[in-house]
Amino acid sequence: MSGKPLASADRRPSEFDTEIQPLRARVDAIDAQLLSLLNERAAVVADIYELKTRHGVPRFDRARTGAILDKLAAASTGPLTGDDVRALFTPLLTYFVERYSPPQD
Repeated sequence: MSGKPLASADRRPSEFDTEIQPLRARVDAIDAQLLSLLNERAAVVADIYELKTRHGVPRFDRARTGAILDKLAAASTGPLTGDDVRALFTPLLTYFVERYSPPQD
């Protein structure tokens, strides 16, 4: 980092605060949506794991994971690139396979 301030020197902090607050509010709202969608995804994953358990099917399906990543990478209209999408979603998918334990009834 260069050590330069993010805002120009002639800009008043109150102006910056006025401009950044709506952007931060939008990010907060998007974060809340993401959390809601992740919880919704977790519920569906729990149903999938229950079905797989009943049928003796392994929890992890490499082909399905690859297809998910390919589909998401191709669907991104930017600014995230396909590589960005893969970098974000690979740990998420890994988490659900390796670490997520659905709640027991």
